[in-house]
Amino acid sequence: MEFQQKQEEQQLIAGLPNDIALDCLIRVPYQFHSCMKSVCHTWQSLISHPSFYQERRKSATSEQILCLVQPLPAVDSTEPSNGGFATGRTTEKEEEEGRKRQRPQQNINGTPQYALSIYNATHNLWQRTRPKDGIPIFCQCLTFQSSGKILLLGGWDPTTLEPVRDVYILDLIGETAGKWRRGAPMKAARSFFACAVVGEYTVYVAGGHDGRKNALKSAEMYNVDRDEWTTLPDMIEERDESQGLAWEGDSRFWVVSGYESESQGQFRSDAECYDPVTGMWSRVDEVWPFGSSSPRGANVPVCFSNNVKTRENEWWWVLGGEQLRQSREGIEKGTDQKLRVSSVVAVPDWISGTTLCATGLGCSKHKSNHRVFVMGCAACGECDGGAFIVDVDDKRGSSKWNHVHTPSGFSKFPYSASYLSV
Repeated sequence: MEFQQKQEEQQLIAGLPNDIALDCLIRVPYQFHSCMKSVCHTWQSLISHPSFYQERRKSATSEQILCLVQPLPAVDSTEPSNGGFATGRTTEKEEEEGRKRQRPQQNINGTPQYALSIYNATHNLWQRTRPKDGIPIFCQCLTFQSSGKILLLGGWDPTTLEPVRDVYILDLIGETAGKWRRGAPMKAARSFFACAVVGEYTVYVAGGHDGRKNALKSAEMYNVDRDEWTTLPDMIEERDESQGLAWEGDSRFWVVSGYESESQGQFRSDAECYDPVTGMWSRVDEVWPFGSSSPRGANVPVCFSNNVKTRENEWWWVLGGEQLRQSREGIEKGTDQKLRVSSVVAVPDWISGTTLCATGLGCSKHKSNHRVFVMGCAACGECDGGAFIVDVDDKRGSSKWNHVHTPSGFSKFPYSASYLSV
């Protein structure tokens, strides 16, 4: 470990060899890391270094973090007042009292306010955070695994309801862990756009609509390390409410479906792919068969690998109701080379609501076994929120839906979701 090489003469824990001490420290839950930094300068330097979290991933002690952009449902104990974190771990009595005193959390013009909910799936802990000046409505959430950063992009100004260029960054690791900051703004104000993380430092953004609800074909690229935006060539078509996709080990960026200004709500069946090697967009036909439904939320890029050289990628759909029935009637399956769906995760009939938000939980080591986080827009019957972690066995064609208890303050439908391992 890089930190150990630089700190060979400093003991992490008195009386213990550093390798044993490190093995102890990487097992401490992430929620206590900020307190550990206060113990001594050695621990502060250790926990602030990226290699500490690399060691956690190598030793399988990292924690699964889900990041969700959600509206604030009420004024209660889950609302942070200073830009920091607020916990969502409550007793049943506290939740019931919270429901009785809840009133809609609204802005001056009646629009709801949004915040970033962070669910620690390893320890079943819900938290919420947002910058002091709040976050835009309908902003997109992306995460960087290597640097532990969360990005919130674009969306609507909560007062004017106009698209914004805003970029907010939250570091979960490093010296600035837990602190919000502003990133360089996008070249164009936009909302309901396609976006994805490609590689370790790059974000691609394309389409969406402007302040006059005109669908866009413009695209841009963000380097989070340099905090710089670069304009890309326009897409071939305008695409509002499209879905952005990318896979580990693949430098291409895919934009699925969407609609043009003159055909609002009529979703295209094709997709476009940007290849940074050629600097050009190409079109792929017959990709999204549901002309009346948005692809947003139902698409999960899945990768599996025992090592980087053998990584394989798949495209999964999480479908229920009429979409599920249609998929069983002959939707073509294939590889992501032509962007054909690889697998369909069926939503059980007992989950109410048709709108879903899904995201994969990292890169699996086994081809047939994956985990997907799914949250619906309606209650599941067990608590206020219909949230699940689905264990999918693609080889057997089966899935197990594990209910996630959702406190009342975190039950609203998420507009955007992303995954991070820390």
